[in-house]
Amino acid sequence: MSDKLARRQHVVNNGDRACDAYSALIDQVGSLANVVEAIGNGIARPTGQSLARWQVLAEVEQEAAPVGAIACRLGHTRQAVQRVADLLVEDELACYRPNPAHQRAKLLEVTPTGRAALHRMQTAYTQLALRTTEGLDAERLHLARETLRELQRRLESELP
Repeated sequence: MSDKLARRQHVVNNGDRACDAYSALIDQVGSLANVVEAIGNGIARPTGQSLARWQVLAEVEQEAAPVGAIACRLGHTRQAVQRVADLLVEDELACYRPNPAHQRAKLLEVTPTGRAALHRMQTAYTQLALRTTEGLDAERLHLARETLRELQRRLESELP
């Protein structure tokens, strides 16, 4: 355990087993998020993309959407997604088209070139998922997801 983690754990450790387990889980989720980001960027790199660009392309794979809606679904700011979307358009992986529901909020749509890059990333991800889940019980994975979803819901209720 790192010194930083040990100090944080000491502050949180109050003898309540659920609280201690929660703290350890949150630390593990943070570590996992770092690994997931690095792996995602590694998968995207051979196609000349990044994890952020992959995520935006994936959001419009099935249906074009305004940048604001994409940002909301990804939990990012509209401005951050706008920058990524503009780069995707510049590289001809996506394009903007008129939005019949809103004159100024154009729809971002994946192009055939973007779809090909997206499919290469998805194929590499599927291979990774098959390797990393080999021997794991699907029910345990489902329970872990449900637990994380419930913790997210509870934490979101604490947001100002």
